[in-house]
Amino acid sequence: MNIFIKLSFCIAVTGLIGCASTVNRGNASMSEKSQVKEELIQVISFKPLRALTVGLDSAAAAKMADNQDFSVDKLFEKINSTLSTARYLQAQNNSSNLRMDVVITNIRVRSGVSAIMFGILAGADSITGQVSVKDGEKVIDKFEVDISYAFGGVMGITGSRMDWMYESFSNKILEEMKKIMPMPK
Repeated sequence: MNIFIKLSFCIAVTGLIGCASTVNRGNASMSEKSQVKEELIQVISFKPLRALTVGLDSAAAAKMADNQDFSVDKLFEKINSTLSTARYLQAQNNSSNLRMDVVITNIRVRSGVSAIMFGILAGADSITGQVSVKDGEKVIDKFEVDISYAFGGVMGITGSRMDWMYESFSNKILEEMKKIMPMPK
């Protein structure tokens, strides 16, 4: 029974440190990260975004050779799907000037073997990106999304890891959109 309690504790601790997602707001440079209270976020009237772009900055692009399991296209598809399903993105028949630009600034994806065999000891996979919501060229809101995933074993299979990361990244963006632009009741 004692070993069962210890094993349960280890699994719980691993679960707490195995994956994480945060949103940071700060200066225009975003180099000084800070958690911002929700009441300080500028709320605007709901109007669906008309366009979404997802790309890499030069630092992230330089890391693509070492992180070939990361796909900008799959991340775009997941963000697009998440926002469209929640009615925050409507590309067709939309007169809005609102758009979202997502620029990935950092990526790290462990090899499948490292993730499965060494798990958290091989470090964590991560995706960090700057998200800008714009009305034309005017920036309405800007925040940074940071996702990390460190599970190993069966949970370290590359497809599972990447699917979780894309979904988590997309869900964090949607959470922020709900704060910035609450859906009318």
